[in-house]
Amino acid sequence: MEKYLFAPLLVTKLARDDCFRVLFARLLAVLATLITITSIILFFLGWKEIFEMSSEAMVGGIVFQLTFVLVAYHAVHTTLVRAAEVKRESNRPASIAVAAVIFRLAGEVFGFAAATLGVGGGILVWFAGREAASLLKTVALLFPFLKAGPASFLGGATLLVQGLGYGMLALLFGYLLAGLLTLPSGGVHTQAAAEEA
Repeated sequence: MEKYLFAPLLVTKLARDDCFRVLFARLLAVLATLITITSIILFFLGWKEIFEMSSEAMVGGIVFQLTFVLVAYHAVHTTLVRAAEVKRESNRPASIAVAAVIFRLAGEVFGFAAATLGVGGGILVWFAGREAASLLKTVALLFPFLKAGPASFLGGATLLVQGLGYGMLALLFGYLLAGLLTLPSGGVHTQAAAEEA
């Protein structure tokens, strides 16, 4: 009967660092695939909205689509790079090493996306005005600050500044959490003492 029960085998394998790393590396690869599929769908939905815009607004829509492509590429490629990093051996427990990589990845992906889409969204608002709302709503679920504000120069500038600000914060917190996880035993004081020596 026991040979038909998979839970003990699963628990045993997950307890091994190499299996744990491979599992999360594959999950990150799956995540990269899902990001690709979702990005393609959103990309075509975006063009559907652009074709319904006025000719002047379309210029801003095209710029926004180009920034979206950059964000999608960066997210997929960075996720694959971090998936390969997860597989590498480390002198730390696998769970801590994997968590550090994931925090770093989240900061990189959300930081770059917020900053780039903020710039693209600001330019879109400048060109499209009120028409920008229909295109921005496709990504506003993940980045609420992209919900179209006032259709003015100030509204576009606000999106741009917010994007850069949120981008820097996301990157900072991602790397901060990863750094805290990977501090040597004894924390900051031990590291400072080692540097002084």
